[in-house]
Amino acid sequence: MSRPISIANAYNSEPLASPIESLGRSFGAQQIVDSVCGSPIQRSFANRHVSINQKNDFSQDTPDFHFNSFYNQGGKVLGQNTAYMFGTPPSSTGKPLPLSSTYMFGTPPQTALPLPSAPCTCSHHTSGSSIINNQLAAALLSVNNNFMNSSNWNEAALFAQHQMLQQQSLTPSLESQLIAARNMHAASFSDANLMNQVQPSSLRVPVQTSSTGVFPTNTFRDTTINDDLLTRYRANPSMMKGLKLSDIRGMLLKFAKDQVGSRFIQQKLEFCDKSEKDSIFDEVLENAHELVDDIFGNYVVQKFFEYGEEKHWSRLVDAIIERVPTYAFQMYACRVLQKALEKVSEPLQIKILIQIRQVIPRCMKDQNGNHVIQKAIEKVDSQYIQFIVDALLETPNTIYEMSVDPYGCRVVQRCLEHCIPSQTTPMIERIHERFDEIANNQYGNYVVQHVIQHGSEKDRIIIVERVSENLLEFATHKYSSNVIEKCLELGAVYHKGIIVRSACHHPDGSVPIVVQMMKDQYANYVVQKMFDQVTMEQRRELILAVRPHIPILREYPHGKHILAKLDKYFQKQVLTNYQYPVMPGSN
Repeated sequence: MSRPISIANAYNSEPLASPIESLGRSFGAQQIVDSVCGSPIQRSFANRHVSINQKNDFSQDTPDFHFNSFYNQGGKVLGQNTAYMFGTPPSSTGKPLPLSSTYMFGTPPQTALPLPSAPCTCSHHTSGSSIINNQLAAALLSVNNNFMNSSNWNEAALFAQHQMLQQQSLTPSLESQLIAARNMHAASFSDANLMNQVQPSSLRVPVQTSSTGVFPTNTFRDTTINDDLLTRYRANPSMMKGLKLSDIRGMLLKFAKDQVGSRFIQQKLEFCDKSEKDSIFDEVLENAHELVDDIFGNYVVQKFFEYGEEKHWSRLVDAIIERVPTYAFQMYACRVLQKALEKVSEPLQIKILIQIRQVIPRCMKDQNGNHVIQKAIEKVDSQYIQFIVDALLETPNTIYEMSVDPYGCRVVQRCLEHCIPSQTTPMIERIHERFDEIANNQYGNYVVQHVIQHGSEKDRIIIVERVSENLLEFATHKYSSNVIEKCLELGAVYHKGIIVRSACHHPDGSVPIVVQMMKDQYANYVVQKMFDQVTMEQRRELILAVRPHIPILREYPHGKHILAKLDKYFQKQVLTNYQYPVMPGSN
């Protein structure tokens, strides 16, 4: 903490500056006014001089500044074009104050120190040279005198004069001064005087005015403390472990839409008995439309579908059934529909699907709706989802359009996983018709992989033969190369043999296809999968095709990677174990 500020006298004939005046001339007061007004305070007032001791040492010829004395005596502060804020200023000699520097409270003294001539740049003060007409000045002084006499002071008279000043084109800056005067003077009264003049019911703590003198919309502080049950639970959940669902009746919506409150309800629904669930279910049902698509409330509805009973499911479905076509496209409501399709009985599932059927084409391509369709395919009996298959087969191009769509491809994959063969066969036939386009697509290649995984043996042979006919083209493609790897993973020995024979083929006397594949950034992964998945005889056939080209392959980063992998797995002895014939020109 800094040491007290020293105040020096310029003349011995004049009494020392009072502690109150010292603050107005102190360096700290300058910083305060500078921050508010944006203009510096002059260091000298008339014949008094403010001395700032740079070393913070006590000076023998100057009094110490005591802030307690300043606080107890009212805290008068002098600044540029400002008024004495409390009471009567100290008696001193000097020129009278100009009219623009009016005392805000009380009667001005006969003489006072002159204010600095530099104009203040505050937005709520007028220019230092501006003069207010006598009528406005008289009204202002009348208000001040009325303030000083607490026995005659009343709020109605103050605002009557305030209205009169407004009618006489009072500037906003002076209007703000009057309002500030009323607030500050009211605060200066003792509690007893305030109780005598103002009714307790109308007593409020005013909000400080802004720098422009304009009051905010709400001029009173709201001191009401929200002490409801949710607030207390959020403040200390561990102290309210005994809180039950029945205790929050009447506040269910507020709890469910709050993150902490929603988690409380979810935890209780997992372990509470039937009566506790029933105690809040009516409120959940009443506010179902608001909770279903709420970020936290949707989990409460999901928990009732998960841990509720048949009577709960039936009433909840009836409450939301009319808006199911809308809920299917909403971020949080679609999760409630998924949970309902997963947990409720078959009649209720069919009831929900009847509503979804109205928007099925759009729903399959929607980022939220596709999840509802996927859940229906997974959880509802295949005979009740035939309308989904029919929508996919509506036109010859529908399967292709859905397979290359980022959301529709998921619906096709779920159909291939869960639908019966009579439903999937016509879908796979459509996929074969445009195999190349679908396999080379970033989403469609996953559909083809699902055909390999869930299709029939006939479907696998068709795909294997198709990729083997043009192995290099499919293997060097970023997406269709994944299809070849899936064939090697899930195909039978016969399928793998077809691919290996195609890889070892020498087209037109050039290098084998497998060697060309080892040089490519995508196809080299297919070659690695071959060495891992094929049989020993098939692997020998591959090595025979690769061996003559090993020196060239070492020059390619992808080829070196595969050769290093072969050295690791076969311990550099695989070549000698297989009695390879000596190739001309080989090392």
